[in-house]
Amino acid sequence: MKRSLLALALSVLPALAAAGDLTVDHPMVPLAPPGSMAHAAFFTITNTGDTPRSLIGVTAPGYHMAHIHRSEEINGVATMQAMHQVDIAPGQSVTFEHGGLHIMLMHPAAPLAEGAEVPLELKFANGETLSVTATVMRMMHGSS
Repeated sequence: MKRSLLALALSVLPALAAAGDLTVDHPMVPLAPPGSMAHAAFFTITNTGDTPRSLIGVTAPGYHMAHIHRSEEINGVATMQAMHQVDIAPGQSVTFEHGGLHIMLMHPAAPLAEGAEVPLELKFANGETLSVTATVMRMMHGSS
């Protein structure tokens, strides 16, 4: 009984990944319509150390391609561009979210259901990597 209560308690805690001075909070992939060939991953990454870190890439084993992207609206036109590097200053948090920075996941190997887990490997300029597991979640209407 105690073990199942602990498992339940752990399952409702926000997901957190950490490596050295970097932490990733709330990694998630919004549930996409069936047949969608593009997904996104969102999270907040924080540098608690005293040296800048540069995120330079990402891999996702369940996808043909994974890239760092930024969406923005310029003069009423929505644009998206690949980012080659995202700098995270000491003490800074950077949020990857709908309508801004995000991880673009292209051509999934299999359909994703709500609650599925998507492994991501974040790569940094200093050679460090950080493994993150994002959970597929239904986004609420009005969420950004």
